[in-house]
Amino acid sequence: MDFSNEVRVGQHTYGVTAKGEPGIADQPATVAMEFTGADADGRVVAEGNLLIAVDGLGDVNAFLAQTLGGLAALHAPWTPGRGRSRPRPPNAGRPWTETDGERLRERWLGSVGETANRLIGELAEEFGRTRGAVRAQLPRLGCDPDVPGRVLAET
Repeated sequence: MDFSNEVRVGQHTYGVTAKGEPGIADQPATVAMEFTGADADGRVVAEGNLLIAVDGLGDVNAFLAQTLGGLAALHAPWTPGRGRSRPRPPNAGRPWTETDGERLRERWLGSVGETANRLIGELAEEFGRTRGAVRAQLPRLGCDPDVPGRVLAET
């Protein structure tokens, strides 16, 4: 599989080439990608190379889209019209109740095998909190915020 594409976005031209490589022995099939970007004067504004296992392309796509979207938002110039793109969750900024804390702990410890990122998003929705608030509350309840189902080791 060989692929090449070039697109103009604003004052920049971006290009990508990808070449598939078959798996060899115990190595998986891969895609080698080269990415470039230049401004109207030909100055390089972006460049990079990636080697991705074919069976990981979907995950890498999601990861790069999320990462690049976040970086773009972080570095976008501030304008008066730019504010929250969505309303704050209903319980944002409110103290956690003892009942909610117990429920959060039970849900976290009962979710062995789930991914932390997905579960934190689910719990944020359920409790009407931000993802950061849920993640910050977990250690206070003795839960490891990186591994659903695991308590924090006592030190």
